[in-house]
Amino acid sequence: MALISLSPRHLHLRAALPFRVYDANGMLMLASGTAIEHEAQLQTLRSKALFADDSEAQGWLERANQTVQALMLDDAPLQQIAVARWRDTGSGAALTRESLGRAGGDSPSRQRCASALDTNISLIERWESQMQQVTALLREGQRDSGWLERLYLAVTISNSLAESHPNEVLFLMIQHAAHQTRHYSSHHAALCAVICTRVATALQWTDDEVQALSLASITMNLSMTALQDRLATQKEPPTPEQREQIQSHALRSASELAAIGVRDPRWLKVVRLHHDRSLLETPLARLDSSSRLARLLGVVDRFTAKVSRRASRSPMSPLAAARDACVGPDGRPDELGSALLKTLGMYPPGSYVQLATGEIGVVLARGGKANEPMVAALVGTSGLPLADPVLRDTSRTGRAVTGAVAVADVRVRIHHEKLLELI
Repeated sequence: MALISLSPRHLHLRAALPFRVYDANGMLMLASGTAIEHEAQLQTLRSKALFADDSEAQGWLERANQTVQALMLDDAPLQQIAVARWRDTGSGAALTRESLGRAGGDSPSRQRCASALDTNISLIERWESQMQQVTALLREGQRDSGWLERLYLAVTISNSLAESHPNEVLFLMIQHAAHQTRHYSSHHAALCAVICTRVATALQWTDDEVQALSLASITMNLSMTALQDRLATQKEPPTPEQREQIQSHALRSASELAAIGVRDPRWLKVVRLHHDRSLLETPLARLDSSSRLARLLGVVDRFTAKVSRRASRSPMSPLAAARDACVGPDGRPDELGSALLKTLGMYPPGSYVQLATGEIGVVLARGGKANEPMVAALVGTSGLPLADPVLRDTSRTGRAVTGAVAVADVRVRIHHEKLLELI
């Protein structure tokens, strides 16, 4: 069983979901087809990090996201797409243009959306097409109100794909981070956005907060996109000039966004504060909304940087990266570090693990428990690559995960298409 994070906004009184709902430990919280009859039960469920079986819920989530995709392909106004993306989808049935009403404003180009939403091509091709759009936006020199609209559209499409295919998208992104330095800045920003959105959803933060966090994640390094790409392929330490740009990029990025026309103070503040380490010294409950979001982005930013390859160093395993990025001075994960580990599991999709059998495999999805992921074995007990990847149930005795494996120790060619077919 592969578990995916489930937003509490999908839970309603007297409305049954067509799949089972679990907590972070894999305990069944709500049976398939069971309606929630009492407000107290609803609030109890919404107070927990919730998960669903990917095989049971994926079709339902895809239908819930048909609203966004249909509107995009129909050249709906951007504001209308925003309403559809962040509005509660209730039963998961697609909302119609008539039910939402016309919101006015310019419509996005059909051609700009088609490749990312065309279900006739593979998810890998769709996601790569989307990442090309994000990369082009962040590298674009001339930015105006039209740029902001294109940015919002790109983030909306990315969120839709990541919600419909949560394990697959995370698998592709962590694999790219571990093996490639190409377009480092945009891929790093997108990975932060996907993880931040997932963790914030598990923490039951509001839709407005999740939206601001997602946009801030994509744009936090706007003022140093080219420099960040260069640093990823640079073996020498940063020069004094580069260090100055690194140290000032958060403030400069926020200033650039304000100059372009961003008026959301929360978005701007999260970008400005995402490297402010003083936020770690204040109890989470005492932070205002923007500071809380900035603190999470800072944790995720450090985590994703550590799992990413650079010319000057090899990537850490996600487990080691989580230990470095999420653990406080007392040796225990702080509140946000714990939420990240519970949401992604100890071994996120795309990372490599050793099994008790002696096999080496790659994680495809979070399992029923944080330390029991769905794994595809790549290297057999003999130490030789397997002809084809083989699924392993790591919850079974004798097949447990015994630890993480460094990327450099996996000398097997990965066929992403073949692996994604197993999820």
